[in-house]
Amino acid sequence: MKALGLRLGLVGLGLLVGLIAAELGVRYFLGRPYTNDNGDLWTCDRLLGWRGKSQTSTPINTEGYVHKFVRNSAGMHDGEHALSKEKGVFRILVIGDSFVEARQVEERETSASILEATLNARAPAGVRYEVISAGASAWAPAQELIYFRSEGQFYQPDLVLGFWYPANDLMDLLPDHRMTFEGTNCYSPYFAICNGQFDPEPWFSAPGLAPTQASCFAPKKAVASLLNRVYFNSRLYQHLEPLLMKYQPRVKYAFNFSPWLDRPDPTLAYAYQVTDGVYAELAGEARQAGAKTALVIVPLKEALYYELDQTSRLEIEAHYPELKGANPRLPNQKLMELMAARDILVLDLQPLFLAHLKSGGGVLYGDVDSHWNRPGNQLVGELIARWLIEQQLVPASPSLSAQ
Repeated sequence: MKALGLRLGLVGLGLLVGLIAAELGVRYFLGRPYTNDNGDLWTCDRLLGWRGKSQTSTPINTEGYVHKFVRNSAGMHDGEHALSKEKGVFRILVIGDSFVEARQVEERETSASILEATLNARAPAGVRYEVISAGASAWAPAQELIYFRSEGQFYQPDLVLGFWYPANDLMDLLPDHRMTFEGTNCYSPYFAICNGQFDPEPWFSAPGLAPTQASCFAPKKAVASLLNRVYFNSRLYQHLEPLLMKYQPRVKYAFNFSPWLDRPDPTLAYAYQVTDGVYAELAGEARQAGAKTALVIVPLKEALYYELDQTSRLEIEAHYPELKGANPRLPNQKLMELMAARDILVLDLQPLFLAHLKSGGGVLYGDVDSHWNRPGNQLVGELIARWLIEQQLVPASPSLSAQ
């Protein structure tokens, strides 16, 4: 037995030395596995998947509008905010994806900044509003919940305002959600439904290990977490990742516009179930921290023009014949039904955007870019401010709440 133990120990030592040698060789001779960089804007983060780089700035040209995109010390497109809250300040924490990040405009032109300015112009005596913007491109609700736990709650918000984008927030809640930054695929944590119940503790993706859905196994969770740590620190593992993921297709529903169709789709139904669990957990944890929670549905550009313009509708249906007779507001309606059962208020911007466009209002998106332009951000900030006052989610004098 001693001899066997010694041999096994030597084999293990040999494997360890071989892996170390391979790791050093990959680091010395090979670059990152992907050519995509974006390292001047984002960086991988094991807890969140990725985030904006702290204290960075870069010029951005968005369809001819050239401006300076600046991040604060927290890596957000926002001014600086102290953790401690001054007396008389009502804080709103806005969390979401690229629509919150809003790199298409300057910081003072973002919907969060407009919201703050609009509320302060209507603030009752003794109240000052402070809006903290916390968004990153392609963040899913799972990452937003984890951000609130790890950072957001420490700003002592009075209201947590989540942006929900039906175009990809359902898909991005599923396992193996990833983005490529600094030549590496960054994987976000995800949440799972375990034996019919929402698991409030996140699962971590590990390339080569099948993701978890529906049926959960505690030892697998520990192994996935360990491998995920290794992946984020091992260049060798990162180079093996493209090969491993080639045989591990991402979990997804039928196609991008599936949420518009009232058809059975188990994967889409699962995504809604996880969405419900994530926002219920966020609202509960925010409540414990002394904050209310509300959601804002971000209109999908294609959904707006599908309703507004016959030519746009025919073009979309030409690419996706299944969409004839589809309901582009169906995902909005489903989210609102789920949140109504949780007593979470939701503002759906889509009908308000449609009313604006039908009345001859200006364009709210870029010509090619699917994000809001400056007028779009302006309108969103003003609409949210009015809605928050109407719903009594923020303090306001009676005369102001009617404006």
